[in-house]
Amino acid sequence: MNFYKIINVIYRFVTFLMLSLTLAACVTTQAPKISHVHVGHAMTAWRDTPNEQGLFITAEQEAKIALEHARYAVENSHNMKLLKMHIKHVQHVMAPEIVPEMRNDGPGLGYGFIKAISASRDHILFAADSKDASDNVKMAAKNWSKNVDVIIEQSDLIITLSHAVIKSNSHEELIVLSDEIKRLAQQNSDAVKQLKDEIIIMIEKEDPPYQTVEKKYLFGLIRLPSGEWEFDFNNKSENAAGTGAFQY
Repeated sequence: MNFYKIINVIYRFVTFLMLSLTLAACVTTQAPKISHVHVGHAMTAWRDTPNEQGLFITAEQEAKIALEHARYAVENSHNMKLLKMHIKHVQHVMAPEIVPEMRNDGPGLGYGFIKAISASRDHILFAADSKDASDNVKMAAKNWSKNVDVIIEQSDLIITLSHAVIKSNSHEELIVLSDEIKRLAQQNSDAVKQLKDEIIIMIEKEDPPYQTVEKKYLFGLIRLPSGEWEFDFNNKSENAAGTGAFQY
């Protein structure tokens, strides 16, 4: 291949490359529906969760760990000290703030099941309240929220019973209380699985189809003083969605 042919090949390649880049620059990415972004906060990513995973995904993991330690407590019912230790572990998984001495070495993700499931409910309701929410999302969110309310009530009861365990010196009472905590933790775990199935069914019914939302949009959503939601990718204020500090 002579010199001129080489120059011609290079010229064609450069021209093709520049054209490709120009076409790519002309392609615009359509922003997702606001309702889908809120669903994404529950199922895909949220700024202050461990590894920035979804709020509901965090709750799902915490529920499994809480049940695991409730079972440990029952399995060690012959030893009051071990039983109480595992009940404290349950407390830490449910709400880390009530067991500050375990802040650095307690089990669980350190976020808290109650906080995660409550926040995921909020965002599913935000999705339903969005102007672009489908009837499918509105209906599913209403039922989903009611089911989460039941889980939160049970979780509050777990906390109450766990405090009673820590204070009790009656072996028989400890056995009864730890059994009840285990039962409630199992119910929570089962309910969370059901909630996940309901979310998946809701997502599958969406038209246009729901697609996993990019973090750019998940962390770029803000709530205005008017209550409206909009994307602001440069917003650094405390009201930015990515900071976890909505005006609600």
